[in-house]
Amino acid sequence: MAQVSGRAIRKAVRHLERGHVIIHPTEAVYGVGGFLDDGPLGELEEIKGRTGRGFVVLIPSADAVAGMLGETGRALAEAFWPGPLTLVLDDPGGRFHPRARAGDGSIAVRVPGHPLALQLLGACGRPITSSSANPPGELPARTAAGAARAARARGRTLFALDAGPLPGGAVSTLVRPGPEGPILLREGTVGMPQLEEAMGGMEVNRGGARLGPDGARTESGGEAALHITFVCTGNTCRSPMAEAIARGIIADEEIGGVTVGSAGTAAWPGAPASGGALRAAARAGLDLGSHESVLLTEEVVKSSGLVLCMSSAHLWRALELGGEGHTYLLSEMAGSAGDVEDPFGGTDDVYASTCRQLRELVGAVLTGAGREEDAG
Repeated sequence: MAQVSGRAIRKAVRHLERGHVIIHPTEAVYGVGGFLDDGPLGELEEIKGRTGRGFVVLIPSADAVAGMLGETGRALAEAFWPGPLTLVLDDPGGRFHPRARAGDGSIAVRVPGHPLALQLLGACGRPITSSSANPPGELPARTAAGAARAARARGRTLFALDAGPLPGGAVSTLVRPGPEGPILLREGTVGMPQLEEAMGGMEVNRGGARLGPDGARTESGGEAALHITFVCTGNTCRSPMAEAIARGIIADEEIGGVTVGSAGTAAWPGAPASGGALRAAARAGLDLGSHESVLLTEEVVKSSGLVLCMSSAHLWRALELGGEGHTYLLSEMAGSAGDVEDPFGGTDDVYASTCRQLRELVGAVLTGAGREEDAG
């Protein structure tokens, strides 16, 4: 970790006290955040383009949520804090600002493992929000300069508490403690075996999800997650790009209980992504280098909770394979209309345009769900 002077920390605290949002480090990447007041929360909502979603909150110690953890939460906090475990807690007493809480009234909190983040929390004496510095679906910022560039691209010049390059890697694990045991909403740095060990063998349930045509999603304590399959023709262009975009958004936006894949109605199994898709994805910060195409089959359709198709032709084929009741056009699910045209054989500009269209559509489907992303 880069050496950071006390002066830099004091300057960061002054910015926070003036109601500003700042860039700060977490264990993995840089985040943006501020105090839990109307001003900074409103600014953060504008930066992220979100309202009513809630934000992950960094706290200095478990004492900040005393009385909210319960027996399960206390066991998890003792085992993993400070560190990459985010706990989603009920807040019936309204201890945290309403705009920091999710739509169900819960608050997501974490004691960060990065020493500079802990120093900052100790110096300001208050919790701060932690939202990833990158736009949804793009790579998280591992440097303060990268986070500052992302902020400038959205019209903001923010003070950055620079801890040097950060390692990146897996996001924090998201868990909701409960009287009958913890519910794993998203597996990250802390895995299921570690959680079960910390709980002394108590069963850890995986949170499920439901997503309807309006894009609304709710968490549940069920075992099964929602699996979304994106469908095009050869599974070398549109659907692989949609899958990669969705993976990025799911990770960034703290969306638990959702997995994604892709397939093609006329795919040659094992074929790589097309050159145009590889280049368009790379420019968007996505990696399709390991993609291998999959043929859309009855088994794939029936094992998917949601099948999202690029065109009407794909839709009809998926319906023929048993997709009635859970198969839609991607544009329909996103609240739009029309097909996503095939870029195959087109120029790099055509592929780039398709990638941008897919980012908009997939984002519309996914970002009405889950909790605002955690920077760690």
